[in-house]
Amino acid sequence: MMRRIVCFGDSNTYGFSPFDCSRYSKDIRWTGVLDKLLGDKFEVVNEGKNARTIAFDDPYNEGCNGMADIDACIDANAPFDLMIIMLGTNDLKAYFEATPQMIADNLLKMCELVREKTEAKLLLASPMLLGDQIEFSPLRLEFGRQQVQYSFELAPYIEAVAKKVGADFIDIAVVAMSSDVDCLHLVPEEHEKLAQAMQQKVLDVFREELEQEAKEEEEQRQREQEERLEEERRRQEEEDRFREEEQRQTEQAAAEESEMTARQEETIDFEQVVARQSKMAEDLLEAADQEEKVEDLLGAATGRMEETESLLKETMARYTDLEWQGEEDAQQIRLQAEAIMRAAGESTGEFQTEEAFRGEAAAGLGRGEKEKMLSGRLYYSMDPQLRAERAAARKLTKAYNETDVDEDGRRRQILSELFGEMGADCYVEPPFRCDYGGNISAGERFYANFDCVMLDVAKIKIGDHVMLGPGVHIYTACHPIDAAVRNTELEYAKEVCIGDNVWIGGNVTINPGVHIGNNVVIGSGSVVTGDVPDGVVAAGNPCRIIRRISASDKLYWEEKKEEWERG
Repeated sequence: MMRRIVCFGDSNTYGFSPFDCSRYSKDIRWTGVLDKLLGDKFEVVNEGKNARTIAFDDPYNEGCNGMADIDACIDANAPFDLMIIMLGTNDLKAYFEATPQMIADNLLKMCELVREKTEAKLLLASPMLLGDQIEFSPLRLEFGRQQVQYSFELAPYIEAVAKKVGADFIDIAVVAMSSDVDCLHLVPEEHEKLAQAMQQKVLDVFREELEQEAKEEEEQRQREQEERLEEERRRQEEEDRFREEEQRQTEQAAAEESEMTARQEETIDFEQVVARQSKMAEDLLEAADQEEKVEDLLGAATGRMEETESLLKETMARYTDLEWQGEEDAQQIRLQAEAIMRAAGESTGEFQTEEAFRGEAAAGLGRGEKEKMLSGRLYYSMDPQLRAERAAARKLTKAYNETDVDEDGRRRQILSELFGEMGADCYVEPPFRCDYGGNISAGERFYANFDCVMLDVAKIKIGDHVMLGPGVHIYTACHPIDAAVRNTELEYAKEVCIGDNVWIGGNVTINPGVHIGNNVVIGSGSVVTGDVPDGVVAAGNPCRIIRRISASDKLYWEEKKEEWERG
């Protein structure tokens, strides 16, 4: 089933290039990349337009009011299954004097209009942030410091609209960043990141349908397989019947030939009897010529006839015995065959008793729980092996936390036994807590301040030159939403990855599955629930991108360093 997706947006959907004001080719635009990533079950339609707003008439860009042309867009692309609306950036222009609330109110009206026109699903995308230096860019007459601040506040308002109209939501600011060229438009690398994030979101939107479709396809495949197997079975049965009939005819022909041979032999025997009778008759005639008395001749003839009768009875009895003996042989063969079949049946019944099978199954219940845990599948948390490994980690962390400040060598020795991998010059201030330790890998010059906790049920990967403030908690453990399953002590986990040159402030909580890029600063008290890209300052609950770390930051802190060096 082909699903049609309409992407209704502004210049970043259209594919505007900040380098030369041209349009990116389809294979660079995020809509084109998304179409390729989704495969042949989806068709992605680009309905982007430069300078498009949600509901404002731009005095410098005629025909860019989204409310004025969304009707035509819906009619032109109907029927479709999903509409993605990514608007709001142009509504921030200074001469519109629009607050995030006003922009959200206009977006709500647009969504209500879409709901009236189509039953397609709806996905609202909050646009990426305006660049921190846009007020110094060629776009400074349209966007100032206030508009930059509004761009940081826009996402929660758009998310609220999505909840109100029953639409899905994605925050593009977490995924992609505007270029340093004009602080507004995306470069090709950011189009790629946006397409990848959109792919996952689209698959989530259609997850139930895709799973049902996959299930039906699998059932159809199994039916076809079963039909092929049934056809093969019928063909095999037909071949077996043909061979059996051929064998039966061969055996019947052999039996008829054997019977004919036996009859021929029987005929020969009786011919011999007749010949003997003829010979005896000739002897009798000769004797009659020689005997003078009729009484002697009759007596001799009577005796000969009795002998002939006895010989005939003996011959018939012998053939009767042979026939009986043949039946007995056949019966014996059948009895032996039945005994062999019974023996085979008894041997197949002795493979394994139910008690032995249950015992073996019970013994194998705990096998592979660690492998399941590390692969992100459900696993039994009270598995004996896992409990033993947690207990060993508790002993090592207890020994570590009881060391004195001058026991650097012992601390490093304990950490090397506790962590799975550890680079040079790593230091962790006690007290420190973890689940297993062996699932933690830390790069060179890693530092963790007091009271850090790492629940390393899955892998926790930390790069080089990473600093953790006091009270940082990193979680990988997850629990089923359903209480009945959760109460069986089944759990699962998602790995956490932290790149190089990262500073994480105090009391930050990092949730399962989070990936933090390189050269990142996370403000204290943040709750990080989603991925954080390279080169940004992020903070808040939930954690959001505050600004990009720019070349001006580097210059500022190099000057401060030089001042320090000069004393």
